[in-house]
Amino acid sequence: GGLCCGRPLMMAGRTEQARELIAKNLEIIHASGCDTLLLSCPICYRVFQEEYRLEGIRVVHHSVYFQELIAAGKLNVRHDAEARFVWHDPCELGRGCGIYEEPRQALAAAGEVVEAGRHHAESICCGGSLGSLTLSYDQRRPMVRAALDNLTAADPAEIVTGCPLCLSTFIQQSDRPVRDIAEVLDGRC
Repeated sequence: GGLCCGRPLMMAGRTEQARELIAKNLEIIHASGCDTLLLSCPICYRVFQEEYRLEGIRVVHHSVYFQELIAAGKLNVRHDAEARFVWHDPCELGRGCGIYEEPRQALAAAGEVVEAGRHHAESICCGGSLGSLTLSYDQRRPMVRAALDNLTAADPAEIVTGCPLCLSTFIQQSDRPVRDIAEVLDGRC
């Protein structure tokens, strides 16, 4: 029964429709009785943090939640000393919300985490952001390629992210597996 967070409507200047959507989502969330709203999309995470009045409800990105579960001993992840991952800092999660370390800590439970050439606040956008959707696939290709070249600087076996948009963008051009952090951790529980 969930609906879009409203960001596409906001970006299109359809503020009244966005407000209506937010009101409907608030109704659904409050009616659920939840105390935590767990999100796998950094864009949605940021919108729910900034645009919604969710008093008494914790809004958390799934990479942070996994790190908390691992640190509390509630999620046991098998460490594979041979596994080499690179974490891609999604724009909205990193620069937008300041979340950098928790995903790396969670991923380190599964294997070695190597850094991209540019990371944290200097991470390179995947090229698939909602802001560049007016560009054709061919126009975005150099952006995606630059981001992938940056991510593979330390020759990781896998690229891991916490954004479905980054995931689908990278999968199209990557020469190695690209997975969401939830997939990596699930495979080692």
